[in-house]
Amino acid sequence: RIDTTEKMYLLLLLRRISKLSARRDDSRFFSTLPLSPYLKLSGTMLRQSPEGYVVDQTFFDPKTVTEECISEKTVPIARQYLTGASKGWILGLKDEDSKVTITDQYKPWVSSPRVISLPSLGKSVFGHGLFTMAASFSSSDPVLDDNFFVAAIFRRDRLSLLRSTESSWTHFESKSLPASSITYSKRDKVFYFTTKNGIYLGILDLIHREIKYDFARLRNLPKLSKVRWDYLNKKCILTNHVVESPSGELFFIMRYTQRAMYWRDNGDVRIERIKPKRFLVFREDEKSKEFWYTENIGDLCIFLGNSEAFCVSASMYPGLIPNSIYYVRGPGLGCYNLASAKPRALSKIDGNYWIEPVA
Repeated sequence: RIDTTEKMYLLLLLRRISKLSARRDDSRFFSTLPLSPYLKLSGTMLRQSPEGYVVDQTFFDPKTVTEECISEKTVPIARQYLTGASKGWILGLKDEDSKVTITDQYKPWVSSPRVISLPSLGKSVFGHGLFTMAASFSSSDPVLDDNFFVAAIFRRDRLSLLRSTESSWTHFESKSLPASSITYSKRDKVFYFTTKNGIYLGILDLIHREIKYDFARLRNLPKLSKVRWDYLNKKCILTNHVVESPSGELFFIMRYTQRAMYWRDNGDVRIERIKPKRFLVFREDEKSKEFWYTENIGDLCIFLGNSEAFCVSASMYPGLIPNSIYYVRGPGLGCYNLASAKPRALSKIDGNYWIEPVA
């Protein structure tokens, strides 16, 4: 039987242990994490091993709003220039030979990562400076699928396409590029892309290997005041996104952000903050091909970052907020409630790539 003094001692001891743990690190350490959306954060290379490179990887979990760390993970690639992400796979470049690789080593639930080498981009693309805005894969498992497509923007004026069975990239030039969003449609078997300020959809036809454009017919715009519309159109930067839901619904998203510049306290470093001001979501009517404004996407939540945009069902991942958009704002991230039209900051951490929960 424990008396009162012993109870007080145990209570104080537990509190002290808790405080010491909190001081040590706010992150939790695991060998793997369950299948779920995560934001890729920083990583630390610990050492090289015969099997590859041993690293610590850090992720942000939007369900719990906490950082999680994968410790002592062996990966095949140590350092590379990351240029895009799709379906949990990240596309990277090797500076010395302009070769492209894709890997699933950043999936926190994968214990044995894989890497696929793709053909070189060639000097005509790589030699003129790279500007990657987006990338998308047609397959969720490029290892098992030996006939998949990769679409990416490596330069401002070009969209590049590769079929895994071919030895070279096909480059499409367009004055309407760069794309601010690109996604593969399982329903239509094409790549859709949007430009930063253009209100239309670009379509990359995989059969005829050509780019087409359809004007995005947006209907039922929200009833905002003229002052508010003027503010959004004149004071904010508009980027457009396209995303397909797990059930095949297509959404067109208009994101209005405002850039703010300020100096750190010491006056030496100038920092740029991107503040989200409004998201407008339009759902496609499959028959008319018109996009209708909506403030209700049901159980879905959308993830926007430097990776391919994706949707998940919030009920499948308890802790996620339905009818919302999780966004990277650089630096920091937040969650935008479509019903209330209000953004909420989740963290000040800096990350770019959402990892889609695809096994």
